Order: sequence, then C-alpha cells, then structure tokens
Amino acid sequence: MKYTDKKNDTETMSDEAIIELYWNRNEDAILATDDKYGRYLYALAYNIVRDDPDCEECLNDTYLSTWNRIPPTRPNVFQIFLSKITRNLAVDKYRKRSAAKRVPSELTLSLEELDECIPSETTVEDDYATKEIGDILYTYLRSLNKRSLMIFICRYYFADSIETIAVMLKISESTVYRELAAIRTGLKQRLEAGGYWRE
Repeated sequence: MKYTDKKNDTETMSDEAIIELYWNRNEDAILATDDKYGRYLYALAYNIVRDDPDCEECLNDTYLSTWNRIPPTRPNVFQIFLSKITRNLAVDKYRKRSAAKRVPSELTLSLEELDECIPSETTVEDDYATKEIGDILYTYLRSLNKRSLMIFICRYYFADSIETIAVMLKISESTVYRELAAIRTGLKQRLEAGGYWRE
C-alpha cells in the first residue's frame, strides 16, 4: 500500500474548524481533511479494494462527497462521517471490479467468515425480519466487552487483517482468531434464539 503524504508543516486543525471551512465553502477544507485523515481513509479503502489507483479515486470521491454534503449536513463525529463515505465508495468499487472476476481482499475474507452465522436466504418482503436481525445484532454487539467489540468492528466493518488487529490491540493473532470465532458463535446463538437462523 502506498500513500503520498501531502501533509504540510502546519498544525493539524480541529474537526470543528475543518467543518467550518466546508460550511463557508472554503476549498482549504479539502486540504485540511486530507492532512488529518488522508492516511486513515486510504488504509480503510485499501483494506477493501487492494489497489492504489482505486484507493486514490475513493479518496478523491470522499472529498467531493464531503464537499457536497457539508452543508447542509453538520457531522457530529467527522472521522466517522468520512469513514462511512470512504467505506461505501470502496465497497461499491470492489463490487464493480469483482463482478467480472474474483478479487482477493480482506473484505471478502471477513464476509466469508460471517457467512457461517448470518442467514442469507431472505426475501424482499422480509423487511420486518431484517429489522429484527439488525436489532439482535445491535443488542449482541452492545453486550460484548470493549476488546471484543473493537475486534468485531475492525474485522467486519473496516476489513482490517488479523495481523493488523493483533498489532493494534497488542495481542497475538491466535487470540484474535479465537475471539472472532467466539463472537460469531455467540451471534449465531442469538440469531437461533430469535428464530432467524437457517441451516
């Protein structure tokens, strides 16, 4: 993975100050966003698409989308606001690229892991069931301890590799594997109890 660090020697701006630049239609907002979050957003996109030009495109599209959304939106947590945009763009790009061929990525690996505990045979008219499954997932995730929740989010939302998670949390890779297996088992049990698990 490569990322050309465009950060200058100026002090990093606060999120509120960057949002205010967007609000005032000041183009420095994009430079400030890239200075503060460019590396993070690039890494997030790279975990999914595994291609430098695609990552650069995701970053540029993130900044354009942010410019178009602020105003009228005023994000509560700017980093989460940006990461949602980048992740959605990267997933869309990944889907388009992998429609013709299978492209290896941490996203593929992490979603294959979840296949064993999340039912996939739902129909369009199952809106209520989808909401119920979402509620079960939300409740289950809130019951996890902080480290398990972090592992789940890093793996299944940010598509981080097992190695990256282990280094970040200062634990062994085998511990990450064990905790992910326990999390998936617990989630499967919750879904079974709610009547939403199908073999």
